[in-house]
Amino acid sequence: MPLPKFDGPPPTTHTLPGGSRPASAGPRQTYDYENPAEWLRNRPQPQSYEVAAALLSPKAEIPGTWERCLKRWQDYQGEKATKLANYNSNPVGKRPSPMLSWDKWIRQYIPNQGNDNQGSAFRMHVAQRLRLGSNFGWQTESYVAGVNRYYDLANKELGLFYEVKSGRGIDKNELARDQAFIASERGHANPRKLVYIFPEEPTEAARTALRLAGIPYFVVSAQKRLVAPGGTDSGGAKTGDLKAGSQGGSGSQSGPPRSAASPDDILRAPDQYQAPAAAPAYIAESGDTSEEAAELREVNRQLATDSGHPELAEEPGGVDFSTLELRYVSDTYHKGSGVQYAFKADASPPDQESFGGRRAAQLASDSFFVWLELPPSAFTVNLNPDEPERIIDEEFGRTDAGRVLLEADLAMKKSVAQFIHPDTPSGKDYWAALQGDTKCLSMRQWIVPDTATVRDDDNELYILDAPLLVKMESDIVKAQGVGGVAGCGQQDEADTRHNEDVYRTTILPQVQEAVNHAPEYADLRRVYASRVAAEWFRRRSSTKTTAYSHLIGKGDISHWASREEWTPRAVFDRYVQSYTNGEFNVTHTTTEGTIVYTRTYVYGGVDFSRIDQNEVGAAAFAKDHPSLAASARESLNGPSSEGNEGNDIWLGGQTTAVPTAEAFAVPVPAPSKPLFYALAALPLTAWIVTGGVLVRRRRANSSAGARP
Repeated sequence: MPLPKFDGPPPTTHTLPGGSRPASAGPRQTYDYENPAEWLRNRPQPQSYEVAAALLSPKAEIPGTWERCLKRWQDYQGEKATKLANYNSNPVGKRPSPMLSWDKWIRQYIPNQGNDNQGSAFRMHVAQRLRLGSNFGWQTESYVAGVNRYYDLANKELGLFYEVKSGRGIDKNELARDQAFIASERGHANPRKLVYIFPEEPTEAARTALRLAGIPYFVVSAQKRLVAPGGTDSGGAKTGDLKAGSQGGSGSQSGPPRSAASPDDILRAPDQYQAPAAAPAYIAESGDTSEEAAELREVNRQLATDSGHPELAEEPGGVDFSTLELRYVSDTYHKGSGVQYAFKADASPPDQESFGGRRAAQLASDSFFVWLELPPSAFTVNLNPDEPERIIDEEFGRTDAGRVLLEADLAMKKSVAQFIHPDTPSGKDYWAALQGDTKCLSMRQWIVPDTATVRDDDNELYILDAPLLVKMESDIVKAQGVGGVAGCGQQDEADTRHNEDVYRTTILPQVQEAVNHAPEYADLRRVYASRVAAEWFRRRSSTKTTAYSHLIGKGDISHWASREEWTPRAVFDRYVQSYTNGEFNVTHTTTEGTIVYTRTYVYGGVDFSRIDQNEVGAAAFAKDHPSLAASARESLNGPSSEGNEGNDIWLGGQTTAVPTAEAFAVPVPAPSKPLFYALAALPLTAWIVTGGVLVRRRRANSSAGARP
């Protein structure tokens, strides 16, 4: 591969990687590469006769061809079947994980077919950034005979050899020869130097291996970007003719989403397709279970090794997909033709399997569209045992967003039962502090949005924080709960008020903490973040055409109906069972005899009808989140993190109805526009309509009895 030539003086030895004063390569940049197998996306599973024909074709040895893909698929099936058969005949050790489906296997196969091109593109990018010109004595694929090793970039006159890695890992087989190279240079008056170059900080394992080998490394901060080349691939298919809905494709796709949780459906309206970006790929590769995630990782490693680049095996670990939320959206000025988005998730240890990304992203996406399609009057859930006929709006009850709100209501009651259980320290103190003969407490409790913190940068929305608040007030339910009582009507009012104060100061804070951080409320937090993003598009669509203007208020949720089997009545019946039978029946034996405690509490509601916003100004945003804007942009091409701590991961995507170059061209600066959000203390009055709110507070009851 010929290197470019540069004008002016060559870079000095001291300022290059491996020199005494290496200069920084500058801020992160993007380089492009092509993958000859991208045209294979969304190809249906092959028939047996297609596989048989491919095995006999000479094209089976050409990267990017359909025949080569089918041969590797056949190899994978055969190898996996052999492993499973061997285990079944001699079940010793860990059982092999199940075989991947065609769709999941090919999503691992396709990216690895671009490894050669990715490596070559990054090598040229490094040469450009460091000004390693052929006229300055630099060359590629420099052979060192003594150790039988080729190095990517070298200047023999300067004695500098660079091994360029476009991923974060290293090839351990190559490292042994690198160590031999270093050893052969010891004792020389002017020893040659070897430096590894990465686009970002290498993995901890790679850093350790290089340190033990005595090999330094240098980072030329860069991000890869896959581009669709067009033209014809080696197998005769047009690589530019990607199917609608695939990464890098063009055109549109209508009809309902694919079955299960296809990553191509993320924030994609029926007339859009998923443009190239990181989120769909990482979500698809996360696996639905820990076991499947492990198999995906192993398949990816094998395919990367087969490609000749084991160091490029992408590790899908390191992302806690259970915390994934939609935290960034942008809308173009090109008549609403495209949208960019980014999810945020907590980071997890790299060796911990990351799974569940498909479900989490799809729930966030489906809920986003439900908030757009249905009128606010539909967003009412009701688990009041007095009103079995009014559980949920019929259309809302066909969505996973509706399910999540009802399930969260039920989960809140069960959380309370855990916190007040008399066998726990906090529960014991709680019961001891109550007053009255029955120690009764009757109230309603519901979840509402706390003040969200956002940055609305005209055509971009950053959701910085979206907390939830648990509220309570006195209320009575007519239906009898456990013990045959229906409230605290026989208890002195002073005792009831005292008991409410005890609950408000001891138990309520624990419930609040659980709603905002406990894993059982992760889905509720996820759909609420999507609610904030959808409201931004609702508001924006009132003054201009957006990518989703044609969906707002249409009432058609057929594309985003529930992906899980459930019925509102089933949730309601579980709630009533809990109310009538209680969450616990505890018997304590003491020296005074046996005391039987029967407790049941009725709490309820998730009310999203009001959203208070704390609008962060440009100066505060730049000060408190100096790298967030860049992280959101960079997340389109690969995982990024806000700041240097690495405590979170951002994964971005983009959907569009027109070619990406048109949809996402940088717009001409527009005149300043009114702020989208009102003052933080003011309600969003557009969401308050007569006769309907998002989720109505409903009556709930809590009764407690202590009997000898």
